[in-house]
Amino acid sequence: MNNKQKYVLILALILIAAVLLWWLASGGEILSKDGIWVEQEMSELDKALGLEPQKVYQEKFILGLLPHTAVISGIIVVVSAILFFTFKTKKTKEKK
Repeated sequence: MNNKQKYVLILALILIAAVLLWWLASGGEILSKDGIWVEQEMSELDKALGLEPQKVYQEKFILGLLPHTAVISGIIVVVSAILFFTFKTKKTKEKK
């Protein structure tokens, strides 16, 4: 393994780790979501009467492991594999 191949592997591992950290920082959800349900705040009177809080749909993108993180990591793996084999040096042994 030559230096270029080592750089490709190290860069690929760093990029995959960064994508996984981004996924964990955004909530660690398995599936991507386009929005979330948020409970509206209730007044004291509503709480005293025992009413249920109303939920409102709020559009918000949450990165998920499938399909976004897996696709990004897969692209990184494919590109790094292509570069890894492209930078492979062929050393031939000459017999005398």
